[in-house]
Amino acid sequence: FRSLHLSRTVASAHSLTAAAGSVCAGLFSKRLIATLGRGQVLRYASFTMAIGLTAFSLGNTIAITLPGAALFGFAVATFVQGTAAFLDMHQGLAAPGAISELHATAAGVGMLSPVLIGIGVSSRFGWRPAFLTGVVGILLVELLRGRNVGIYGKRSSQVEAAESLAESNTHHDAPGPLPKSFWFALIVMLCTSSTESPMLLWSSELLRSQGHLAKGLAAAAVGCVVGGMFVGRLLGARMTIRFDSENVYFSSLVLSFMGFLMFWLSSVPTIMVLGLTLTGLGMSVHFPLGIARAIRASKGHSDRAAAIVSVGTGVAGGLAPFILGTLADGVGTHWAYAIVPCVLVTGIALTRLNRVPLHVSQIEPISR
Repeated sequence: FRSLHLSRTVASAHSLTAAAGSVCAGLFSKRLIATLGRGQVLRYASFTMAIGLTAFSLGNTIAITLPGAALFGFAVATFVQGTAAFLDMHQGLAAPGAISELHATAAGVGMLSPVLIGIGVSSRFGWRPAFLTGVVGILLVELLRGRNVGIYGKRSSQVEAAESLAESNTHHDAPGPLPKSFWFALIVMLCTSSTESPMLLWSSELLRSQGHLAKGLAAAAVGCVVGGMFVGRLLGARMTIRFDSENVYFSSLVLSFMGFLMFWLSSVPTIMVLGLTLTGLGMSVHFPLGIARAIRASKGHSDRAAAIVSVGTGVAGGLAPFILGTLADGVGTHWAYAIVPCVLVTGIALTRLNRVPLHVSQIEPISR
């Protein structure tokens, strides 16, 4: 935003438009897949992602960068939903593990992004080449896929028949309203989404202003958040096998809170970076365990619960950086970051008061 001479408020509006794009994807991607087939939708999403990222990277005015952010958010959300559905259909019982490994791999590759940005900022090339590297990668993936998208495309008649049989033997969402336990679980997920986006988008600013790191080092240090998420996602699935998932989820919230306090209250770069790493480690399981928890709490309303969570977390993930950026223009980045411990404490309290064990019949009411 410095290169375009934008205020923090205007700069953070990009996250808002990207979130709006992802919400639109949640509303329309199912229709697109039904019309075009998953393979074609994934291909078009790749090209849209490349166009949005190019507009955001090369645009010299917000009239170009804001639509670019919206296109990118729409394409990314569509791609994530499509690949998750593909793995679920083709991996069967191994789908949860496959999806977890996919997210872990994505976080591992994502560690390169802040490093490349940091190198670019420290050199005369700037941040734009690092973003355009992603465009090249997207186009290479589509080139390797070739013209045949058969295994990703529309379902075959055999698959459709199998799915129809399976659907006839399973229950749809239960009738009636969603229980209170779901809404409290959703609030916790909104809290965690409001933590993740500001940590990824604004932590380099605090490292520069409070930790006095150079621009390149501060940008590269954000990779510690993604690195923590990478390690946490590798270990998270195994931990839920050995320990109660509710305890793992609660512990991850506490770990994120403690890591954030280290980052927020210190001015020593080493401690701030360690705090970022611990925060990322805790955040790693917030979404996968949180959405599973919300679906359990819905007591048979899984489809509605998943849809509401998708839209709600998209909105929260876009609003939080915007609010933080607006506050930072008025009170500075340090005090603007006070929203993070507030939402984390709220999430920790609601998780403890509204436990959602594996057996939904044992859900404890928050009004106990």
